[in-house]
Amino acid sequence: MEAAPAPGRVVAASLSGEIVLKGPRTRPRFERRLLRNAAAALERWGLGGCRVRLWETRLLVEGCGEEAAEAAVDALLHVFGVHAVTVAHVIHYEDIEDLVAKAAAVAAEWVRGRRFAVRARRSGREPFTSLELARRLGAALHPYSAGVDLEEPEVEVYIEARGRVALLHRGWRRGPGGLPIGVEGRVLALFSGGLDSPLAAWMAAKRGAEVDMLHYILATPLSLADALRVARLEARLWLHGYSPTLYAVDFRGVTRAIAARVRPEYRQVVLRLAMYTAAERLAEAHGYQALVTGESLGQVSSQTLHNIYALAKARPLHVPILRPLIGLDKEEIVEQMRRIGLYDEASRTREYCRLAQGPVTTRADPETLRAEYEKVEDETRRALEALAEIRLA
Repeated sequence: MEAAPAPGRVVAASLSGEIVLKGPRTRPRFERRLLRNAAAALERWGLGGCRVRLWETRLLVEGCGEEAAEAAVDALLHVFGVHAVTVAHVIHYEDIEDLVAKAAAVAAEWVRGRRFAVRARRSGREPFTSLELARRLGAALHPYSAGVDLEEPEVEVYIEARGRVALLHRGWRRGPGGLPIGVEGRVLALFSGGLDSPLAAWMAAKRGAEVDMLHYILATPLSLADALRVARLEARLWLHGYSPTLYAVDFRGVTRAIAARVRPEYRQVVLRLAMYTAAERLAEAHGYQALVTGESLGQVSSQTLHNIYALAKARPLHVPILRPLIGLDKEEIVEQMRRIGLYDEASRTREYCRLAQGPVTTRADPETLRAEYEKVEDETRRALEALAEIRLA
């Protein structure tokens, strides 16, 4: 076990509950990956001189100075596997009286003239209870305050005793939770750069997958510029611990063939099947274990349950398709995109390809879909011959 942090300020993070509950063989692997990803995030935030390590059940950032503490908090708030983050005061103490005196000296200014509450925790090996610690510290702070209010305090004082060391702070900022990127293999996300695909990629990364992206140029190379703008922001903010990649495939030959040969009502769903097929081949060639799409059930014609079924029956794939947004409506997608900081960029992405003309099928027949797709299968295969690979971060 590593040594306790030195007295003073430190950035502390709690681990996702899913990591803490892992067994003794699995948890160390998850923790190592979390440390690696956290260090990468700090580097990307310009905090490469900081040291990140585990102490007890806390992830600590040390050695980067008080001025950089808030920046370190922001960095950790973008690391999957982090439950919450705070700037804490580290207190070394001899007994409960010493702890209360040192904690009160720091927290007196926090509660001055305000209603407050003390929230105390301990590891279980201390010769006092959490309730006793809370009461004593509350009594010491009371003369500086406007009184104790356990239900709706203006200030909450958190103290966490771990042996002869305690962390004192004013509350946690909620992190993304989830699992550290890299503990669940690699996936390839179909990526337009609009509202749906970036969130689908984010949700796959939250579950521990390394996510790379695949963009199809359907009508004009301008779509690639939009997709790259959003993908680079997502990679910079969220995809830590590896080098995310965006693949660009010129699909204009496919869309021209669809427009010329495929029945109008089937064009949209045939395009979807062509995208799946090309993505499958790329995934198998580069070792991805799944595809990820931004499909939401019933949102557009190609995403009805009948059409999803027809796509699966017409040409079964050898890699699974993950659809993290399947149960979300558009309002929920917009809300989450705002929360993770990608909405403004993604909302600027334009729609460049309007392949369908007139009514489109919402209940495709699998046999008909297969026959229509076979008309453009050669173009789909040839599209991967001109593959561009772009590093995002």
